[in-house]
Amino acid sequence: MKTILLALVLASSTAFAQDAAQQAMQASQMAMQASQQASQLATQQSMQAAQQANQMAMQAAAQAPVPGIALADTPSFSVPAGTVPAGTAVRLKTRTRYAVIFYTTNGWTPTAGSQRYTGPITINSTTHLQAIAVASNMNRSLVANATYVVAGGQPTQAASLVADDGVLRAGTPLRLVIQSGASSKSAQIGDELSVQLDEDVVAAGAVVIPRGTPISATISRSDHAGAGGTPGDMAFEVHSLETEKYSIPLYGGETIEGANHYKRVKGFILVPYVGVAALAIHGEDAVIQPGMTLTATVAEDVQLD
Repeated sequence: MKTILLALVLASSTAFAQDAAQQAMQASQMAMQASQQASQLATQQSMQAAQQANQMAMQAAAQAPVPGIALADTPSFSVPAGTVPAGTAVRLKTRTRYAVIFYTTNGWTPTAGSQRYTGPITINSTTHLQAIAVASNMNRSLVANATYVVAGGQPTQAASLVADDGVLRAGTPLRLVIQSGASSKSAQIGDELSVQLDEDVVAAGAVVIPRGTPISATISRSDHAGAGGTPGDMAFEVHSLETEKYSIPLYGGETIEGANHYKRVKGFILVPYVGVAALAIHGEDAVIQPGMTLTATVAEDVQLD
């Protein structure tokens, strides 16, 4: 009998110990789960707070003026790009007060040395119009672009240059054409650019300098596209017209800029954890295309025999 009672007591004690152990394990597991949940919640709240702070900082940086980077407002055109009738008048304007607008119609990027806008521009043939605004104490604006196509319109052809007295006068404009192109991705300062005369020079009824005569020209600036949407740009200078008989000094040149992607960068910089990646967005390189025309000017009087 005693043996049976002892066995019952031992069994009861063992069961109690097992229940206690299980309860202890369950309590420990619950404590660990509670700790993990608390840790996860704290981490999540910390990440959300960091994300919000990061977003607010980037928004503030995007909206705050950056010293030395203020841009004049990009000019706008009164007529949308597209097909237009001959004689269409296009007006330009900018919201920047006291800004001056400069424009080109031949595909080159305008500079402060380009044609100044003083009134409506009449479109009589297919035209690629570009404009910038320049204002004091500000960087020049981004380039505004619009291509107007005139149905049946033909590009204006340069007439033969006539020098009846046999003298090619200083200040005489000469129409030139790009023979082979270049890109800011590979071009370097000092590289020669292939340019030719795009009209005949006529004296006393005879062609003395034929169309196609080579022109000496070199790249004077070449910057490839950069991070943050910065476009590539190039500039070149015209030096002289060269024949076996004549070396006629010229002055002139043009600038060209690739497309920028500043708007894409501005959009990305407001997205948390993506703003830094926006720096990887590059603009497009500037490309000088064969067939582009320009005007250079004779630098001094030259007697043509």
